[in-house]
This record gives sequence, structure tokens and C-alpha cells, in this order.
Amino acid sequence: MRKFFALFISFVLVFLALKTNAFTLYWFTGAGIRKPALEIAHLYNSTHKNKVVVISGGSGAVLNEMLQSKKGDIYTLVDAVFLERAIKHGIVLKYRKILKLTPIFAINPKDRGKIKSIYDLAKNNVRIAGGNPHTFCLGLTFKEILKKMPPSLSSKIEKNINVRCMNVLQIIGYVKSGAVDAGIVLDKALIGSRLPYIKIPKKYNVHRFGFIALISYSKHPEVAEEVYDFILNHLYVYKLFGFQVLRR
Repeated sequence: MRKFFALFISFVLVFLALKTNAFTLYWFTGAGIRKPALEIAHLYNSTHKNKVVVISGGSGAVLNEMLQSKKGDIYTLVDAVFLERAIKHGIVLKYRKILKLTPIFAINPKDRGKIKSIYDLAKNNVRIAGGNPHTFCLGLTFKEILKKMPPSLSSKIEKNINVRCMNVLQIIGYVKSGAVDAGIVLDKALIGSRLPYIKIPKKYNVHRFGFIALISYSKHPEVAEEVYDFILNHLYVYKLFGFQVLRR
């Protein structure tokens, strides 16, 4: 009996030691690609003792949060501009390009008949949701698209921008509620069949790419690298959500 009790106590102590050695890692991600990140984090958390917490927002906003808090293990983002900023600040150990995204304009269903092409966004009384270029990749993307248009078109569209959102989920919310008639969205994968949309002509459009980066703030670098590799081995999850995944 004493021997059994001793074995039981040993088992409990080992179990508690394993629990104590479990770490929490922080995965910062752009809001537009948040859903696949949550699914991959769930897969990891259900099969590993260490846990991953997903923190989402505009790609620039979560970068600022990492820089200010000096916390973060993984960073997934859209737009090379924010990746370059992270590299400039010296927090990127390595990175990979993982997604290709094509911006579109989501349309409120009530405006389906009024807005049939990009040129209709220049009409009077059309309300457009854009993005804040300092915190959100679509703010920068919209600026680049406007620069490729003739001034007579871009100036009218720009005047119709009623709100500059912090992330793509806010834009979709404004469009769905009817607060605006249209809003720029990173890719049709983000709206699925929930909203109609119009394509941006190739001569004006700007493709965006998604990246994953391993961040130097990690307090548990070996575990962070394990999570980084786990994400790369589960990129098919992004594909399940409708995103175009780039081959390794």
C-alpha cells in the first residue's frame, strides 16, 4: 500500500511539474486573417502542453502593440510595409511569404443596383469606408489604387470616403449595417457569400501578400520556433477559409 501511495505521489509531482513548465505564447495577427489563426491555434493548443493566445487588430496596430509591450512570439500580417517596419526595429528573426490577396469592394446589398463597377464609386452621394494608412494595410492599399487611377476618377472616389477604419472587420461591419454603401476589403475570402462585391480592374488593383514572422521578443524561443513550424505545416487552414496559399 505504501509503495502504491509513493508511486501515486510521484505521478502527481511529475504531472504538476509538467503543468508548471507549460508556457503561453502570443501570436499577433492582422484582423483580416484572424479566423484561420484562431483555428490553427486551437489545433496547436489541443495537441500541445504549451498554449498559444491570438491577439488581432490592424497589421500596423498589432505591430505597434508588440513594440510598445516588447511582447510577442509570432506575427502574421498583410502588407510588406509593416514587415519592413518590424525588420527595421530588429524584432524579426525570420519570415515567410504565405498568402496572396486581391482587394475588392464589398457592397451593401441594397446598393447592388447602384454600384456595379469601380466607376460607380465616384457617383454623388456614394459613401465609402476606407482604412487608416498608419494602422491598417488597406489604408495604404487604397492610396496605391487611387494613385493608379486617372485624377478625374480618383479625386471623386476619395471625396466619397466617409470613414477610415482601424481594421477590415470594421469596414465589413459598416457595409453590412448600411452605414456606408461600399468598403474596400482585402480579399473576397473575407466576405464569402455574405455581401456582394465588385472587382477592381487589374490596371488599378494592387495585390497584397501575407507573411508570417518569428519575433525576437519571445521568452521561449525554442517553443516559438515550434509554433512557427506548426503554422507553416497547417497553412491549408487558410485555404479552407478561402485564401490563396502560396506554395512552400
